[in-house]
Amino acid sequence: MQEDGRPSLGGASLRVLTFLILTALAATIVVVQQRGSGAYVAEFSATRADEATHVLGGMMVADWIAAGLPAPGRFFSDYTLRLPVPGVPAGLPLHPLAQGLWIAALGPGTPALLLLPAFLAALLVVSAGWVAARAAGPLPGVAVGAVLMAAVPVREAAITVGVDLPLALASLSAALAVAGFMRGGRGLFMALFALAAAAALLTAPGGAALVGLPFLALALGGCPALVLRRAFWLGLLLMALLAGPWLMAFRVLPELAAAPTLASAQANLAAGAAALRSGLGDVFVVLPPIGAVAAVVHAWRGRAAARPVAAVAALAVCVLVLFALSDVPPEPGRLLVLAAPAAILSAYGAISLLRLISSGWDTVFGLAVALVLLLAAMPALLEPVHKGAVGMDQVAEAVVAKNVAHPVVLVAADGQGEAALIAAMAQRDRARSAFVVPLARRAAGAAPDAVMAEVGALGASFLVIEAAPGARTLPAVQAAEAAIAAHPDRFRLLGSYPRADGGGEARLYGIPGAAVPDAATLRQRLRAGAGG
Repeated sequence: MQEDGRPSLGGASLRVLTFLILTALAATIVVVQQRGSGAYVAEFSATRADEATHVLGGMMVADWIAAGLPAPGRFFSDYTLRLPVPGVPAGLPLHPLAQGLWIAALGPGTPALLLLPAFLAALLVVSAGWVAARAAGPLPGVAVGAVLMAAVPVREAAITVGVDLPLALASLSAALAVAGFMRGGRGLFMALFALAAAAALLTAPGGAALVGLPFLALALGGCPALVLRRAFWLGLLLMALLAGPWLMAFRVLPELAAAPTLASAQANLAAGAAALRSGLGDVFVVLPPIGAVAAVVHAWRGRAAARPVAAVAALAVCVLVLFALSDVPPEPGRLLVLAAPAAILSAYGAISLLRLISSGWDTVFGLAVALVLLLAAMPALLEPVHKGAVGMDQVAEAVVAKNVAHPVVLVAADGQGEAALIAAMAQRDRARSAFVVPLARRAAGAAPDAVMAEVGALGASFLVIEAAPGARTLPAVQAAEAAIAAHPDRFRLLGSYPRADGGGEARLYGIPGAAVPDAATLRQRLRAGAGG
């Protein structure tokens, strides 16, 4: 039963339980996709170099917690000296903090780390399907969930550790919170918006798109008068209090063009549309504008079910404006925040077009919309998403198995190879005794004797070379191979570990007789040569 137009406690509990069951089912499917992609046996950063940055951020937080929360400045400085991934610690703290708590609870293993993006992807898929089902019908809602499960951007984000999925989920949650505020102006929903928006702002610079979301959502949703409510402004104040001080202290802002022009905005939007088309399909670029217009018209006519879709349309507009003002075209990964809005608006646009023809055919129209969306998403489903091993996991295992006290591991590889080895060492060297030193930052392009001088100064115990066609053109790799050729007696090949794609291998060399300096001296020498 209902009282005062509100659903009964039993009905609300049933909906929550249904949502959780669907999320668990979706997470199970995502885990199967992860296994099929090879993500559980591939290194972090095997596909994106910045993945190691996010992994190391979580590792640092987990180790900092385990160490009893010592002074963070010195702890993080020493940590990045041992595992020098650029960008750690990051200026935006929420994802490293969440990742660190996750690692502290479940451990640093690859399956455990990838379980978090699996749940985030499942929540995004089910939330989008839920909104579409409420607005367009259950069959289109199921189709929206299936489309997102098949979408290349979602599948790629689910096999990596990064900020794209958290940002997409927080952004959609913020839009739905504003839609809840439209139903009666309750302050609770603006508080939920503040939490979701602050989470987005503290996760990635793209969260700045949410600052204007509540204003535009109320305008498109036919509720502009709600801007006069005290609860509205209290929600914005709460968002500013939660995220503002940190953003001001660290100056973490999106990279906007100094003087954006119409041509640059058009180029950015065209690049975004092309990436969205390749990741979802042509239909999901054509139908969203129709769905947005229909939602705005229906919301202004008082149709309550259209207001969440209008809020989603406002989210899409805010994100597109941020992309248009950016100083560079958006990367494909950043477009994940548009995947759920595009699917929801496509479903609503298709059902709205069919309802212009006739009424009373909701089941037939729902079937037709579901069929169109599923067929449109079929090419994306056929696009393989794979994460291949690059051999650095086995290198890290071999280094740790040698039980060398404070081993210094020189690595000559491209950015992805370096990052993959550093992340692999972080997972396996739980004592934090090893120092990983990218040769590109010390003696890239140097003569063999200069490389050997660096080996002696650091007391390097191991040298890792990425013997792949692309990496062999790099100065650091050429310098390392020249040093081995000039001093073959100083290096002993311990193992070669091929890439999964057959495009080369990682080679591990031992350096016998290395005189390893004490840890304090080693730190001093590493800091002194950090810019070398």
